[in-house]
Amino acid sequence: MNKSISLVSAVVVVAVIVFAMGGVASAGGTNTLTVNATVLGACHFNTAASTLSFTLDPSSGADAVATVVPTFWCTRGTTVTTLSYNNGLNFAAGSNRMKSSANPTEFIPYSLGLSAASMIGAGKSTPINLTVTGTVLNANFINALAANDYSDTVVITVAP
Repeated sequence: MNKSISLVSAVVVVAVIVFAMGGVASAGGTNTLTVNATVLGACHFNTAASTLSFTLDPSSGADAVATVVPTFWCTRGTTVTTLSYNNGLNFAAGSNRMKSSANPTEFIPYSLGLSAASMIGAGKSTPINLTVTGTVLNANFINALAANDYSDTVVITVAP
């Protein structure tokens, strides 16, 4: 009889151990998950538009020069490969031109230059200054219509 009580006790002890270990014994498996990401190289202007304004004084005898400094950013470590501008709305005969708002047949040619403070991005929180310099030769405005507003729209592109 002691043997049967010992056997029953042993079965109960084993059942308690199995229950304490989470129920019925089972085989499990594992999976190793690799997590990765790709950071895209990108460049963007901080503002969508800038204005380059000239004051043209025909009596000065000097060329008119104006500058504006928009800012852009590039993903950290990204190299700027494209820094350019298009021909604008009034391009003709190899020149960018501003058109008179009062007399649409009147134009004043101008030139632009772009100079970035850096060509390698340091991230969105580190903007890069882009100096845009415009020049209007005195010879191109000494005979311009007075009290006229001239304008053009040019798109500047910065890209990795």
